[in-house]
Order: sequence, then structure tokens, then C-alpha cells
Amino acid sequence: MGSYTEFSVDGYPLVNSKSYAIPEVLAVFRESDKRILQRRFSERNQMVWGEVKPEDDELEEVILYQTSAAKIAQRLDIMGFSLRRAEQDFERLRKEHVEELIPDEDDPEDLWAEDRAEIDRLTFADYAQNLRSVMRRKLRSAPFEDRNNSDVTRLERYILDYNEDYIMGYFCSDIRYLIRLACSLVEEDAPVEQDLTEVVNAGYYQRDEPISENAIQTLIDDYPANAKIIVVTEGSSDTMILREALTLLYPHLIEFYSFFDFETSRAPGGANQIVAVIKAFIAAGISNRVIALFDNDTAGREAARSLQKITLPANMALLHYPVLESLRAYPTIGPTGTVLFDVNMLAGSIELYLGNDVLGRDHPVQWRGFSEAMRSYQGEVMRKTSLQQKFSHKVEACKLNRDLMKCTDWDGLDAIWRSVFSVFN
Repeated sequence: MGSYTEFSVDGYPLVNSKSYAIPEVLAVFRESDKRILQRRFSERNQMVWGEVKPEDDELEEVILYQTSAAKIAQRLDIMGFSLRRAEQDFERLRKEHVEELIPDEDDPEDLWAEDRAEIDRLTFADYAQNLRSVMRRKLRSAPFEDRNNSDVTRLERYILDYNEDYIMGYFCSDIRYLIRLACSLVEEDAPVEQDLTEVVNAGYYQRDEPISENAIQTLIDDYPANAKIIVVTEGSSDTMILREALTLLYPHLIEFYSFFDFETSRAPGGANQIVAVIKAFIAAGISNRVIALFDNDTAGREAARSLQKITLPANMALLHYPVLESLRAYPTIGPTGTVLFDVNMLAGSIELYLGNDVLGRDHPVQWRGFSEAMRSYQGEVMRKTSLQQKFSHKVEACKLNRDLMKCTDWDGLDAIWRSVFSVFN
């Protein structure tokens, strides 16, 4: 018989496998998602196990990975399995499959005509709409007879019946595209879980084994989407601030990013150092995805220009801190005194993204040198150390009381991270 493990989205068993979980599926989880708890047999997923008689309702230890659909969706977007790419992947494979069903010229019989017509008119949007219905109505795929219900639509029947080449008839090159679509069809807080109880009990995994982490490790060598994304900033202060912000804003995404370590390597900071690091990574053939993250200022733009002359590999990207509306009229000090000025692309260092509750009113930008190449001045916010200290106090307060996140300003740092998340999307 063997033991099985199920992956479900909002209670709907999307993928099942015998003895071992599919590594690509496990890769959407992290060890922080692992749960070991007690439950009754009646609390099992009834779509998989059916109803339990009261006299059989015993307690069992459960081993599973569980988090929300919104978090899984964000992780998959970061890994490159976005909805946009899912649709492109779906359409490409659907068309290839249609061509495979076209009979040879010397074959008078068109045995696949009906299947070919069905798939030829199938669209990504239609599939998504019917998959949503299947999941909400909890219709079970073959060998269950739900496909024969009188109220089942033609496409719902296709999804429930077509499992020979593609799970649930969904055309994809990687199962994570199907998972990304399914997560978009449910509420953000809907549970997504891989129940490993049976396969752990059968001895295929150990109870305390880092199952997800091990699965990811097996994929890393061949598939960079499973490895951490390296972020190279202009210095250790940027790295520290961004890491703290990620920890508080998106703790479920921490393990997806790694920062270039200026302190350990004793490498000098600055925009030009990013250029040197990226060129070294290109020369070394680094397979990880890498983001060169420059300040939103004159020096950052000037340094990035030298990389724009190079054909970057697909796994590397250039990014500047985003333009902020709050910086369009920011206090600046120049020859004519203090004036409000748009400092985007001129003075946007990390300190200007720490929030209005940190910046206050006494940290204007002072104009420094003039760049002939960019035909613009470089600005620098005054008393940076004071701003970094204020930010550290805000971070510590929010770590002690997470409710403070609602009444403190994280818009600037959130904007940076959102732009980072979308780079390989």
C-alpha cells in the first residue's frame, strides 16, 4: 500500500505523493513553518481521509509544514514563479501539447480530435476560474465520481479527470506555478500545508529532521530559484537597516535573501564598490540571483552607469531605492539657504527611508559636490549617525511590542523591499 503525503491549499488536496514529498513543493516552506502537534483523527482533512466514526476518534501526533496563502504567494513571486510567468508557462506548454495531438499526414484517423479541440480553446483565465470553483466546492478528482455530478461544468470535469501528463490538467514546467495560481484563488490567510504525518510514521523521514531545508538543498545545485538571492548594498549601514526592516515587515521572507558582508570581508563601502563586486560575481560565474541595490542619489546613478554598459547575465539585476513622494519637497541647505526641493535621484540615501517619525524636521539635505557626468549635485542628509540611532530605538521598541508597527512609519523601507521583491518577477 505505502504511505502518502498531501499538499493542500485551503483544505483542498492539490498534490499527493507516495513515500516522499516532492522537493519543489517542499521548497515553498521554511523550517519556521514546521508544526508538531496533537490532533484527533476527526480533525484530519476529510477530503483525503473521509469521516471518522466516534469510536475511532483517537489522538495522533501530527508533523506538517503550514503557513498562509499570502506568504506562499510572496515567496513564489520572489523565486520567480509569479502569476504572469505562470500564465506564460501555461500558454507555451498548452500550445506544444496541442501540436503533439495533431495526427501525422499518413494517419487517416484523428483519434485525438476531441482532446485537441478541448485544449486548443482552453485559456489560462478559464482554467483559473474553474479551478477556483473546484476548490471552493471541494470536488474530488478521479477515482472519485465527483466529475459525474450533474452540476459539474465541462472545464471542471477536465480538471478533475485529466491527470495523465499534467496534475489536474494544468500545463506547467514546474509544479510551483500551479501552487502560485491556487494561492491566488483563495483568501490571503487561507492555510497552505504539507502533511507529512504518515510518511514520518512510516520512517521515510525522521521526526526532527529539517525536511524542507534538506529538500531545498537538493535543488540548489541545479536550480538557482531555490538558492538565496544576494543583495549588494552600498555599505554595512544599508545592510543592517534593510535586514532589520525585512525581519519586522516580512519575517517569512528572511531566509530568501543574503547580504554581501562588508564587515567580515572588510571591503570598502560606496556605490563604486557595488560595481566592483558585481563585476567580480560576473567573472566568477556566480549562479545565485544577485541584486545590485544603489542609493537613489547622484553617486548611485553615476556608478550604475558603468554597469549599464555591460550585458548582465539573467540572474543579475540593477536597482535603485525607489522614488518617494515624501522626498519631492524635502528641506535642503544650499547657497541660497534652506529651501524645499525634490531630492529624489540626488540625495536618496537609506536614511531618508527610515520614516517621518525618525527624520523629524531637523535633518535637512546638504548639497555637496557637483557631478559633471550626471550634470547634478550630490546631496547628503545631515547627522546620519543620529538618524541611525533613532531607527535602532524604533526597531527595538517594535520587536518588544509588535503593535507599534501600526503606529510607526515604515513606508519608505517597505517601498524598497517591495521593489526588491519584484525584480525577478
